[in-house]
Amino acid sequence: MASLKLLDSHIHLWPETSTSSKNHAWMSPGHLLATRHGILDYNNGTLGSSTQPSGFVYVETDRYLPSDTPDIDQNTVTKIAKDNQIKDRARQKLQEWAHEPLEELRFLRRIIEGTPQDGDGCDSGQGEKMAGCVIWAPFHLPTELFDLYLHIAEHVSGPQLWQKVVGFRYLLQGIREEENLRDLLESRSWLDNILRLRGGRNGKGRAFDIGVDAHSGGIWQLEAAADMVDRIRALEGDGHSGRVKFVLNHLCKPDLSSSSPSSSARWKSAMRRFASQSAVYMKYSGAFNEFSPSATPDDVATLVDRLDFYTAHVLDGFGPRRLMFGSDWPVCDVGGPRRGHNWELWRKVVEASLQKFGVPGTERQFVWWKAACEVYGIDLT
Repeated sequence: MASLKLLDSHIHLWPETSTSSKNHAWMSPGHLLATRHGILDYNNGTLGSSTQPSGFVYVETDRYLPSDTPDIDQNTVTKIAKDNQIKDRARQKLQEWAHEPLEELRFLRRIIEGTPQDGDGCDSGQGEKMAGCVIWAPFHLPTELFDLYLHIAEHVSGPQLWQKVVGFRYLLQGIREEENLRDLLESRSWLDNILRLRGGRNGKGRAFDIGVDAHSGGIWQLEAAADMVDRIRALEGDGHSGRVKFVLNHLCKPDLSSSSPSSSARWKSAMRRFASQSAVYMKYSGAFNEFSPSATPDDVATLVDRLDFYTAHVLDGFGPRRLMFGSDWPVCDVGGPRRGHNWELWRKVVEASLQKFGVPGTERQFVWWKAACEVYGIDLT
């Protein structure tokens, strides 16, 4: 039987006003997800479950950016700390460039503060279910601009939402050239920005969600990310100033289209590397979208069997104490076989997998809620 407490560590939300390619570049006309997805809709998606979520962690939705970087030259960057007028101009350009990610924060703020607008898909008071938020930030920019963006984001968020910001995500899965990804992850700005996550939230720090894609992007994405984690740990030294907490999304999206994919050995090797480092966690989530081009199985037993290899290795490496349930709602409805009922199907798959591998009841609590609370610094009362 599932835990009476359940913290869904990975869901996405957006209002009716953010359902076009001008808000999300990936949201093309007619896309299955190009409609409002609010807390009301999430609650409808979980209705058929025997175990209702006690709360959830919101994860950023890859909002639209007009270009890779804002129109701010390096000469301006170097003067930001010394000249307030230059800093104000840089702030204005950052705000214009990051208009959509900042709109995302305004949407979340309305939820948290209980002031939803028409089209938000949320009733006043439902924001209490949002246990934490993992938001976007420009980790790829020079540290001066990264810090300035965080100041902007904190102001836009307001104190209530900012306290709920438990982590950040900058998606890496869309970078399809290995050299480009490695250049980014090895850059001084990236590493310095990641290290900044050790502070804040009264000493709790904030986690970094790693979104890489072994199936569509390439297994090398996992290896590059593992190298980055190793590099961060080396820079942290003895850990006296703390350690960055990393959360791997969706089992790193392995290829589930075949029962024995050619990349499975390298996936297993990457998992060993990630798991060998402290403060690295895994989300048991996102599998429904990785069976393509094959059809996603529609029964629990088959899904559990197809996931056996991956379940075995994440349990062996991370153990249940660093593994967490995530529904990936509403993206689970894209590849899931039971539209509108995929949340409950995935919960049953996770429950059956834990039972099959003999995870004790006390340890299952970590998968259902404790691991997410630990890595994100959430008090689920």
